[in-house]
Parts: sequence; structure tokens; C-alpha cells
Amino acid sequence: MPNLSDPVPISSIPGLNRGLSSADEDTMIEMLGRPREPLTTTCSDDKASAAVMRLMETRRITENFRLTGIKPALDSVQSIIAKVKQQNPDLIAQLRTEGMLCVRHRKPTSGAPSLRISNHSWGTAVDFRLDGQDAPGNTGPNCPRWLAILVPFFNQEGWFSGLGFTARDAMHFEVADETIRKWQRDGLLGGEPAREPIVVAGNQTNGGPDTRPGTGAGAAPPPPSLLAPVTGFFSRIFGHG
Repeated sequence: MPNLSDPVPISSIPGLNRGLSSADEDTMIEMLGRPREPLTTTCSDDKASAAVMRLMETRRITENFRLTGIKPALDSVQSIIAKVKQQNPDLIAQLRTEGMLCVRHRKPTSGAPSLRISNHSWGTAVDFRLDGQDAPGNTGPNCPRWLAILVPFFNQEGWFSGLGFTARDAMHFEVADETIRKWQRDGLLGGEPAREPIVVAGNQTNGGPDTRPGTGAGAAPPPPSLLAPVTGFFSRIFGHG
């Protein structure tokens, strides 16, 4: 009988991340707001955005672990784990987590420093390992069999696997960009997208945003950032861990 830890080729995983893309930082900020800076690579969950705080829950997923994240992500993970358990109960009995919500900067497996916000900061990413084993990082062309089993279940529910990053992050699953936008359209994120206040340099009162006409609530949103294609490229290269 194959061991859950046996290496298998990543190329053997059917339809890896097909139709899914890693959730871009700009998307996450638009949908769920920006965490409070400054951030480091250490969890600072008290700095989660207001939208995340409203949606945050801690829930038991299996008899072996709980997760803290936003409600629709927890609902999705719970559904996925139930489906996996039906077909692979031994895997779920051994499955453990490295956590979900963790408000911090990214820690790419490439080792490159990053000031980008980790998708864990919105409670929409989760890392897994097996009992008694380290969480797998950049596993090269292969991955543990248990991950190859999990990936299609998560992909089917609209989660992007970290195996799709150029610098692989095998333990990592995150709600895909397409999925978080669908959740917003379906009202699962609690209303309108969370837009950041427009702050005009030199026009603040007691540290607050500029409240002149045209800059407050109801003002037209700013045009998309010209840097979006560039930041999207680096996201694909370095990952969102």
C-alpha cells in the first residue's frame, strides 16, 4: 500500500490550478481591506482589517486541529475536508495544520525578502503538514502523495495550490483570485468591497484622512494602479506564503 509521504511527480496531479490564479494583493485589499501597518514576518493578528475582524471565526475542522479564518473560507475548508475524509480517512486522521490567519508580510520559499502582505493576513490561506512531519516547502518536481491527493479537492472548491508558484510552497493553499471575487459578488464577504480611504499628503487632521469633497466616502475610486502588472508578475514568481 502506498505511503502518504511517498514522493509523486507534481506533473501527475490532474489539472493543477486550472482556471485559478493566486489572489493578488490588490484584489485582497479591495475585497477585505488593508491590515494595519507596520507588519513584520511574525503574526500580528490584532492588525487584521476591520472586514476580516467582522468575518473572523475559530472553528474545529477535525478532531486534531482548529483553524481561525474568515467564515466563507472556513466553510469551504470544512466542506473540502469532509469530502476528502470520505475517500481518504487515513489522510485526514494524520492531517495537521501550520495555521490559517496570520497577519504578516510574506515569507517566500525562495528566501527573498518581501514587503508584500501575506494572504494569510486575510484568513484565506492555510498551510498543512502530516502528523510528526515538517510542513513541506519547495519540494522541486515532486510532492508528498498526501498533497497530490488534497490538491484536486481544493482546486475544485476554488483554492489555488502553492505548488503552482515558481518557488513552490507545497504546504500552502489559498482562496484563488477568481473565488474571492465570486464570494464578494455572492455577498459572502458582507456587502460592498472594502475600499481604502483616500489620503492626500499634507491634508490630514490628527492623522485622519482628508475629508474635503471628492475624497471621502462615496467618492469615485482611484484608477487601477499602473504597477498592477508588475506586482502580479512578482506574485507569480515569489508566491504568497
